[in-house]
Amino acid sequence: MTVERIRQAVLDEAHQEAEKTESEAQQRHERLLEEERAKLEGEFARRFEHASQEAELECRHRVMAMRSKHNLELLARRNAILDELFRRAAETLAALPDQEYGALMGQWMEQAPADQAGQVLCRREDADRLAPLIEQINSARTADAQLELRAADRPKLGGVIFCAEKFEIDLSFDARMERLREELAPQVAEIVFPSDLSV
Repeated sequence: MTVERIRQAVLDEAHQEAEKTESEAQQRHERLLEEERAKLEGEFARRFEHASQEAELECRHRVMAMRSKHNLELLARRNAILDELFRRAAETLAALPDQEYGALMGQWMEQAPADQAGQVLCRREDADRLAPLIEQINSARTADAQLELRAADRPKLGGVIFCAEKFEIDLSFDARMERLREELAPQVAEIVFPSDLSV
């Protein structure tokens, strides 16, 4: 074999080895790139999933907070409307003609013990029209069980408060409307506001 052929054979073998090494290096490089790409895609997918869950959770919290706030505001408005309805009812009673008002208070005053003296508190604007009723009640009572009508700062809405030495009986519109509101509020609310509130 001539030197030229040997040289050519060595060159060819070196060339083939270089191509083989280059191909293997290229394959390793592509494999590494693919592994890195897969890692990056996996990391991106994980972070995206985490961010999506966080965003969904935040949205849920905001929606729940907004719903709670809305429901509280709605309840406050409803309560204000109910308060207004019962206040107007008390005003309607307070505006009864003197005779009817006196008759109503006379019925309520039957709850006051006939053998107990005491003060009957009323609104200042009701003192004159309740005076005949107290005189009439006193005429049927003994001297030591007389009632004294006294204009006062309470009750505010109307009616009377019977104050004996050791107890008092609240016969005011204030107390009656408060009790009625507690008893009737659910039914009145259902009539005035059909069921559309989800608390």
